[in-house]
Amino acid sequence: MARKTTSTGKGSTSVRQAGHMGGKKVQHERDLRDTKRVRGKAYDKPGPAKGSAFGIAAITRALEGLDFPVNKRDVLKKARHQKVEYRKGQPVDLHRIISDLDTQEFPSMANIVRAVSGALKTEGLSK
Repeated sequence: MARKTTSTGKGSTSVRQAGHMGGKKVQHERDLRDTKRVRGKAYDKPGPAKGSAFGIAAITRALEGLDFPVNKRDVLKKARHQKVEYRKGQPVDLHRIISDLDTQEFPSMANIVRAVSGALKTEGLSK
């Protein structure tokens, strides 16, 4: 079988060489991604600033430290002056939302989050 000869002019790269160079580029991009750098710049993940939270995370952070199961009275004590941003830029009075709930006992944080999310959805403050 005849060997394909390459010259030093434009378009002289073999398919194998092009594949090798492409593989190096892909590996370089993966390395940048894995070290949280993109195209040489620091990689800033989208989302809230460090120390702040939205949505379910905001509710969970505000009520952190409750021992479950917990009754509504204890949840209200914990939520006394808590304002959470369920959606960015829309602070919500967590105490008011919880006091309007019909549920008196919460077996887990998931139950509180579900109830609060449902109440916010009813009020049109959530999707």
